[in-house]
Amino acid sequence: MTENNQNIKAIILVLLGMTVFALQDTLIKIISETTSIYLIYFIRCIIGFFVILIYLKYKKRKIIIKTYYPILTILRSFAFFFGFSLYYFSLSKLSLPVAVTLFFVSPFFTSIFSMFIMKEKIGLRRWIAIIVGFVGVFLVMDPDFSNFNIYSAFPVICAFCYSFTIIIQKKTADKDNVFSQIIHIYISAFIFAIIIKVFIHYNTFSPEIMMEYKSLLAEWKIENLNVFLMLIGVGFTGVIGFLCLFSAYNMGSPPSIAPFEYIIIIWALIIGWLLWGDTLNLKGSIGLVLIVSAGIYTFVRESKLNKQISIDKPLR
Repeated sequence: MTENNQNIKAIILVLLGMTVFALQDTLIKIISETTSIYLIYFIRCIIGFFVILIYLKYKKRKIIIKTYYPILTILRSFAFFFGFSLYYFSLSKLSLPVAVTLFFVSPFFTSIFSMFIMKEKIGLRRWIAIIVGFVGVFLVMDPDFSNFNIYSAFPVICAFCYSFTIIIQKKTADKDNVFSQIIHIYISAFIFAIIIKVFIHYNTFSPEIMMEYKSLLAEWKIENLNVFLMLIGVGFTGVIGFLCLFSAYNMGSPPSIAPFEYIIIIWALIIGWLLWGDTLNLKGSIGLVLIVSAGIYTFVRESKLNKQISIDKPLR
């Protein structure tokens, strides 16, 4: 099969994967009003773990849980869990388009981490792209410093944590394969969620704190059948999205397919408008264009320089 045909198939998988992730984020936003984020995480991990095991069994691939880098794996898993806890919580406080757009600052953080950890050199044009991207983030956040919305920073913090995990994943990929790394994420998130549940159970919080952080501090309970079905949907969409993206990146050329991940922003705009009437203001729209343009430039620039750290892994 020609490389072009491989890339076309990979692009289709990326589009499918990001569409599935858009659905996942929508479901999380809907149920986070009444359901603990960590219960969502817990069920997502259980479903994802067993789907991955079934997939590996079907493909007749060896199931490897052991890691050759225990400290780095724990650090990566914690950063991933912490970052996406903030991201999922932000979905209960921000519009879907804003949260999704702000997360896509991650390629710029990945470039910065690659300089400090992987000792890459960042040239003037890449720095300009990074600066343009962060200007876009500033416009999307549209901060009012007299009444700053701290929740708009959470997707950016998530992008920071996620980019850090990507670099660690790159350093450990010589011995820990992709599926082992995904399994580590699921197992660690399962454990972290249980620890947080126990902590919340044995502590009392004021009504004001409970109201403000309801989706983080709420007791684990499933309100009704619809919530239960959505939780199952979150679990399956998460793992299907991962499998689509990693299959795409194994099959196609990363520089050719990575820009198509931005389709999730289009889905977020459409879904946010249809379900909640959410739209980006003029500043936010300009910021979105700057983030996407700078991100695509980063992918293209690094592909020409044969630097695969920022472009050979999905942005999820």
